[in-house]
Amino acid sequence: MAARGWPRIKEILDGALEDWEKANGRRPAIEVSHEGALRWETKEQLAQSRPFDLQLIEPDKVGAGRAEETNLIKILRRNVGGFRRMPSRGPYLSDDEIKEIADWIDAGMPD
Repeated sequence: MAARGWPRIKEILDGALEDWEKANGRRPAIEVSHEGALRWETKEQLAQSRPFDLQLIEPDKVGAGRAEETNLIKILRRNVGGFRRMPSRGPYLSDDEIKEIADWIDAGMPD
């Protein structure tokens, strides 16, 4: 499958927030729980996000076939270094949605 662009990736991430809110009956406290360092209104914001000083998408892995090694893909799949799989306590993204994000990173994060 060819990698999709940023609008689809944002749709997946926004959908994860909506699903979490429905499941938990409240808005997630992203600013507080991630030290204000997680945003994705633009792909640049996502690329620069560093919750807990952990860069989610390391630049050397973009477009290099190494998306599975990025902290973003790791934390969407499993607990990482004492941090819970995201979104915390689920519902989690599907394997297909995570693959779409990984394919997008591997394709160089196209618009």
